[in-house]
Amino acid sequence: MHLLDDAELISTYSSQRSDEAFTTLVERYVSLVYSSALRQVRDPHLADEVTQGVFSILARKAGSLGKDTVLPGWLCRTARFTACNALKAERRRQQREQEAHMESLLQITEPDAWPQIAPLLDEAVAQLGEADRNAVILRFYQQKPLEEVGLALGVNADAAQKRVTRGLEKLRKIFSKRGVTLTAAVIAGAVAANSVQAAPAGLAATVAAAAVKGTSISVTLTTLVKGTMKTMTWLKFKFAVGLGVAALLAGGAATVAISQTSGDDKLTALEIAQQSKDAYAALASYSDTGTVVAESPAGNANTTFTTRLQRPDLYRVNWTQTSGSTTQSIGRVWSAGDGFFMQMSVGGREVYPTPVNQHTMQMSLGAAAGVSGSGSSTIPGAFFALTGADVLGLAVKGASKASKIIKLTKEIDAKIGDVDCHAFTSAMDPSKFPGGGKLPNGMGTIGKTTTTLWIGKKDHLIHQVRHTIDMSSIKMPPMSDETIKTTLENLKQPVTAAAIAAWRTKMETTMKTAQGSNCVFTQTHENIVVNQEFSPADFAR
Repeated sequence: MHLLDDAELISTYSSQRSDEAFTTLVERYVSLVYSSALRQVRDPHLADEVTQGVFSILARKAGSLGKDTVLPGWLCRTARFTACNALKAERRRQQREQEAHMESLLQITEPDAWPQIAPLLDEAVAQLGEADRNAVILRFYQQKPLEEVGLALGVNADAAQKRVTRGLEKLRKIFSKRGVTLTAAVIAGAVAANSVQAAPAGLAATVAAAAVKGTSISVTLTTLVKGTMKTMTWLKFKFAVGLGVAALLAGGAATVAISQTSGDDKLTALEIAQQSKDAYAALASYSDTGTVVAESPAGNANTTFTTRLQRPDLYRVNWTQTSGSTTQSIGRVWSAGDGFFMQMSVGGREVYPTPVNQHTMQMSLGAAAGVSGSGSSTIPGAFFALTGADVLGLAVKGASKASKIIKLTKEIDAKIGDVDCHAFTSAMDPSKFPGGGKLPNGMGTIGKTTTTLWIGKKDHLIHQVRHTIDMSSIKMPPMSDETIKTTLENLKQPVTAAAIAAWRTKMETTMKTAQGSNCVFTQTHENIVVNQEFSPADFAR
């Protein structure tokens, strides 16, 4: 019996509306489409809906498909588009649910809650950082929807909701220390219902006349205004002096200008890291251009790269690494929804002349980390929260769960380009790891690393990161002939006894030169654009 091919089945269905022909197509490719959908949405129920959507589209477009259409490829591409749309709809649904949940909090009140909260509220809110304080005031004092809170704070609704929740939890803890034990939901409801009372009739006109039109005011009010302004000036001066002392203690004289500051300057390193981690988690897409300057005893190298990322798993990172006038490495890693690919050349030799599927995002981005100057790992690691590659995740984990291994230190704020940034240092001492930081199979030890991050005060994104590696803390075992042979083969260089011996001598000399010194990698990110709409074609080779 002759089995109809895809083109014949599509033609039969288009011309005769044959249910049998279409059922055959579905049975033939339903597993392909479902598997593709499941990888992208990671939810069986949602994958079912995506699969149904793909075949519904096929039913509608069957008549327009050309005879040369490769149906499996067309189905996978359509599954990609449908999955992206499904995830967008799912995010919108989750936002609506979050909004409904937050609205329900506003309705939860207890008669005795407000009298307990009222005497403590303003002092407690004043203790919050500026971002959390503004979020709480906008959400509960003015009862703004999350979209408007996010718009005022320069973030999306998801990030605004997280900030509101964090601020509310901090208030709960502050009240608890003062002997008032209430749930966050009760606090939210009480504050929303009672925090803003109607002002007396006519007060607005009186205030405007006194403040703007120069109408005479009482001696008492004059004293109050002057006293408050003096307090504000003193607080600014006090902060400036403290900043100057910190700068001098850091080892250099500094000219400090008195400038207005905010509660954000009181954030701890852990809070800055968590804010940044939350900011990346709330993004739908990200793109930038960047540079890496590598300084080591063996010589310096510069890397330029471009980054493009989109959820759930689309990315593309291109890089070019040079040393002096010599190009060391050119390459790219990407995922357009059909695999995790890498292609590059090292020293002018094609290591991967054709794209190689690395099978997982972690493997693909990790394989390119060294040759891209970590351009393929830092921001993608934070955006996708990749295990072992997310410098923010390590900072948060290190401070909260492994403080003996990773130490966080708040540094003096600085500008990166035109961006005002918080700064903190994350210092890792692998000797305190279980096993003393030794790598498996006698491959040596991990070096002590200090990472300094500069995080934008407004966008909470990484604008610069510097890794300093203490080379004296690294112990490398002698390289085996097999390891060197594999390296030479990957570089497409001759594999001879003389070449192996020369490579070993080169590596030993490099390590001896490096001992007692540091290697420093400074990575800077510019032209950052977030939440831009991309299609899978924007990530393809």
